[in-house]
Amino acid sequence: QIGLDFTPWYAPHAEHRDEQEAVFRRQLEISKALDLPVNVHSRSAAKVTIAVLKEEGIQQALLHNFAGKPSVAMEGVQAGYFFSFPPAVSRNEQRVKLIKQIPLEHICLETDSPALGPDKQARNEPQNITISCEYIARVKGITPKKVADVTTQNALRLFPKIHRTLKH
Repeated sequence: QIGLDFTPWYAPHAEHRDEQEAVFRRQLEISKALDLPVNVHSRSAAKVTIAVLKEEGIQQALLHNFAGKPSVAMEGVQAGYFFSFPPAVSRNEQRVKLIKQIPLEHICLETDSPALGPDKQARNEPQNITISCEYIARVKGITPKKVADVTTQNALRLFPKIHRTLKH
């Protein structure tokens, strides 16, 4: 996982943000050289993150636990990026508009275990991925099976090397 964290307590000054961006750009260069997708952390930096991904010509990106504005997410959708949501999304009504606007064909499921579970005070477990699935289904008004099927296909498109692993 690579990315930008511009929260004020972590990056209080422009030089901290500039340094992060420089490292992020270098990591993106490496991913391109190795032909690997990127799993991107973006905290209080959604607009800059997506702009940098596009500037660097990134084709395959997953924006993990995305919490940016829907308009910024749509820029990522237009670039072909994917967005994932952990079980913690079920306790955050602010994500409803975001999930409604992002097409299911651009959503993946994640757990981010042991963090970001349905209960802030408890350890998150991989089995809680069903909570993300059910929540997204409820928000979009579709079945959990549809969410599971489409998001699985999305993950396989984003991480094509998984196919080789599954075949062995």
